[in-house]
Amino acid sequence: MEQVPWLTAREERVWRLFASVLVSLPDEVEAQLQRDAGLTQFGYGVLSALSEAPGRAMRMTDLAMRAHGSASRLSHQVASLERRGWVRRERAAEDGRGNVAVLTDAGYAKVAAIAPGHVAAVRSAVFDVLSPRQVDELEGICTALLQPEIRKRPGDAPVSSRQTPDCHQNDDIVPARRQNDDARASVDALACEDLTAALARISDARTHVDFTELQLIDRARAQGQTWEQIASALRMPDRRQAQTRFRRLRERWPEYEPTSAASG
Repeated sequence: MEQVPWLTAREERVWRLFASVLVSLPDEVEAQLQRDAGLTQFGYGVLSALSEAPGRAMRMTDLAMRAHGSASRLSHQVASLERRGWVRRERAAEDGRGNVAVLTDAGYAKVAAIAPGHVAAVRSAVFDVLSPRQVDELEGICTALLQPEIRKRPGDAPVSSRQTPDCHQNDDIVPARRQNDDARASVDALACEDLTAALARISDARTHVDFTELQLIDRARAQGQTWEQIASALRMPDRRQAQTRFRRLRERWPEYEPTSAASG
């Protein structure tokens, strides 16, 4: 197993400061949302995204990406917002496949009512504390941290963001399996004493990779790849295991809208 270097004293200090920000700032901002509307930051993000969308409606898969949540998490959140009369689900009108989340008039009124307080909380917690130069620096730092290639382990070849696993750009779905391997190996990169945090992080990574695998299998089938080719890319012995894997992923994310008849 590759030996991972421990954090330096400076790296440890910066990481602890950053971890404190990750915990305290969301709590501070979310407190306003809970107080004014009984919403989480994720719930507000869903309402906000819908309020800005054409017709105040978005496909569930697009909304999940916009709100930075998994399909299953979004499904539970939308169900909760439906019970409050702020969102409703409809079948997609253009093709009849998949569901569309629609912001109701009551939901739009709620966003309009709580947005000023939310903006004030964000400004107080972040932008009132930072100088314009620090805001620029924070933007650069956040952009870098969100770049997948920046998180490659030392010694790995650089990867362009254009090489992100995507069956419209690649000839096969092998990159999906490589990403899965990288997610498992990323446990080694968590050189910290908080093992519960490491476990939570790898669990989140595994969920993301599984959903990516679902999308890539679907796209591979849409491109005309056979189940035998997909099974080989997934390192599975036969097509039946690949089909079973896809079916189980579909059951896990029932809101996913396939682009192909991948179950055949």
